[in-house]
Amino acid sequence: MRVGIIGAGPRGILVTSQLFNQYKYHSEQTEPLSITLFDPMGIGGRVWRTDQSDELIMNSAADQITLFTDSSVDMSSKVYDGPSLFEWARSDEANSYLANNGYSSDIIAAAAQLKINGYAPRVLFGAYIKWFYADLLSQQPTEISTSLMKAQVTDLSYDDDHKPVIKTDEGTYTFDKVVMSLGQQDNYLNDDEQKLAEYAQKNALNYVAPTHPGDADLSGVPAGEPTIVRGLGLSFIDYVTELTLGRGGHYMQNEDGSLFYQPSGREPRIIAGSGRGIPYYPKPINEKGYGETASPKFLTKENIKKNSKDGKLPFDKFMDLLLSDLELVYYKLTINDKYPYENSNEFEKAFISNPDKDAVLKQFGFQEEDAFEWDYIINPFKDVHAVGTEDYQTVIINWLNGEIKDSLKGSKTGPLAAARDLLRDFRPVFRQMIVDDCFTNQDYVEKFLGNLDSVINFLIMGPPVVRSKQLSALIRSGVVTILAPGMQVKGQDGWFVTASPKRNTDKFRSTTLIEARVPKANLGITANPILESLVNAQLARSHQLKIGDKDVDIHAVDVNPSTDQLLDAGGNVQSNVYLWGSSLDGLRYVTNAAPRPGVNDTNLQTADKLAAEVLGLPTANDVAMD
Repeated sequence: MRVGIIGAGPRGILVTSQLFNQYKYHSEQTEPLSITLFDPMGIGGRVWRTDQSDELIMNSAADQITLFTDSSVDMSSKVYDGPSLFEWARSDEANSYLANNGYSSDIIAAAAQLKINGYAPRVLFGAYIKWFYADLLSQQPTEISTSLMKAQVTDLSYDDDHKPVIKTDEGTYTFDKVVMSLGQQDNYLNDDEQKLAEYAQKNALNYVAPTHPGDADLSGVPAGEPTIVRGLGLSFIDYVTELTLGRGGHYMQNEDGSLFYQPSGREPRIIAGSGRGIPYYPKPINEKGYGETASPKFLTKENIKKNSKDGKLPFDKFMDLLLSDLELVYYKLTINDKYPYENSNEFEKAFISNPDKDAVLKQFGFQEEDAFEWDYIINPFKDVHAVGTEDYQTVIINWLNGEIKDSLKGSKTGPLAAARDLLRDFRPVFRQMIVDDCFTNQDYVEKFLGNLDSVINFLIMGPPVVRSKQLSALIRSGVVTILAPGMQVKGQDGWFVTASPKRNTDKFRSTTLIEARVPKANLGITANPILESLVNAQLARSHQLKIGDKDVDIHAVDVNPSTDQLLDAGGNVQSNVYLWGSSLDGLRYVTNAAPRPGVNDTNLQTADKLAAEVLGLPTANDVAMD
């Protein structure tokens, strides 16, 4: 059997691993297995390539990242166990591998000094992927042959025997089965972005369109001059890091543990903002051990079923249940922090059993300033209607430093940090609710995808707390200025001009505009040539949901939900082509998370299931596909 895998990032390598595993332990086929991986960036793919800046770090703790399966995973092949990223990085084997393969002394040192809850350079995860792949090949059975083509796939079609044909600039290749393991990809610019790009070209300005920060050319960003950055999420943190640490600046620690930034003189003056006007919350220090996750006390299967009407859970009730879980953790830890004469376990019993939550809070003596206020958590400055930019820096610094302090307490100790971390632990619950079609289509599209998904990202997809500490230092030093909520950008008089007109009259201009956001997977505007070719040939379509009398496009590529086989424009299953990864975002929940050990990770489940399907073997039951 000939299998083509498009994409050699973590997902492509996981599928390769599980094809090996399934073939060795389950297959009774006598036919040899040939696997060809396609990726222009080689093993590791685009996001984790090993030639990017050492300063760019991961967003998940090193001990919570793996490419190996474990006994928690629902799978039909045998467990292929091995070290997490942290365990590998600290090993003699990693030290030898990095030294023998030309990695910098800084990366070798970073691996040796990596802490269990530390955040590894992205280059180091790329090295881990390459080591994993090399180790896999060293155990390759004689009946299997594996090769890599560093080429961009430009077309996927079928031959006369309806076998999938992959085309690159270097040739055409026919397979029995194809698995598309697609990750980060670019989109065509929207109307606003296109106008800004054309304006930049006309006025000799520098416009950095949405892309992965590791791919952006920042050499044209001038030192000492204003640079506008639109977006305050993870990409913003990456760009700020490259324009400060990456230009020779460094941090020193003050006596109180805060940081002080020492500039190199080569930094620009960064003017940054967004609609929300607030940087993402810092990621709390991880305190959870191997396989440790919190389970809902309110958002349970029983409560979901009990509160559903005609099989659908009203979104308001969903939020009541979800927020009750967050409140419970928040208040229990606040008791530990500030109410030593109260018992947190007794509080939990009362909070779960008594529907009058306000009465319980009053019973345990909570003060007004300790209330869990969801509206202010997701919009801390909702009451700030007019504020000058200079004054806003003080507001932001005070808020950021408060969240840093809470996050430093840890994911099981900081009251709000631990409550926020539940949103990560509850991902399997959200995934199952989506699979079970618990929401009406309108609630799912407009409220879950249209609003809550962004809020959750704001709360739990922020940078490691060290990056938030650095951002606080940069704001205090004047290197970074954060605009008030409601940032707008336009071209005017030969400049890029930005302001937050609903909050103040301050305006800033620059010759450089950086769009600090990674393009969101969207089949309608994708610039990925293979997806474009499939759409043009009527071999792929977007997933749509019926709302009223309209079919609403959620931009995910449509697949058979139980097998991940691609559907063509007419909804017909293409039995020999499979797709998983970020292109399914919206149809699936959180498709870009790195595999995590000990938690029955969906990436690991899906890789095993796809491998079994490709080889025509029995698959595991109850697989939560990624």
